[in-house]
Amino acid sequence: MPRRPPRLPPLLAEFDDEERDAVLAANRAFYRAFNDRDADAMDQLWSPTGPVVCLHPGQAALHERAEIMASWRAIMRHPEAPRVRCTEEWVVGRPGLALVVCREILPNVQLMATNSFTRSSSGWHIIGHHSGPVPSVETRQPTAATTSGTARDRRRLH
Repeated sequence: MPRRPPRLPPLLAEFDDEERDAVLAANRAFYRAFNDRDADAMDQLWSPTGPVVCLHPGQAALHERAEIMASWRAIMRHPEAPRVRCTEEWVVGRPGLALVVCREILPNVQLMATNSFTRSSSGWHIIGHHSGPVPSVETRQPTAATTSGTARDRRRLH
């Protein structure tokens, strides 16, 4: 009897463009709340119930909602808290669960973040944020001055 290929889980089943747009809107609201230093908006974005996790760069994981919100309030209150620009958003999801992987552009460093969302009757809510440093990539459009110079030597890998 011929073998059938294994059945893969329907990761994208019922996760259409409308759902993707709603998740992206929630992700962008997260960065807007951070940049606006809006603790109330940040609190509304995080899931009010269930397990949550937050991993700030170089810090221990936070697993309690109260300590996660306290960490965001402390970061947003800090006078030198940077503004963050989110780029390169990539979304994958299934009914009720979505992940957004994105690049966070800060003044002196770039981070990659994974933001996890769950859907409730009131919309998409964050259940996880994890970010860490990565090598920077050029974020400005090349100009004639930067493209006419000598080509970068790509032979050196490390």
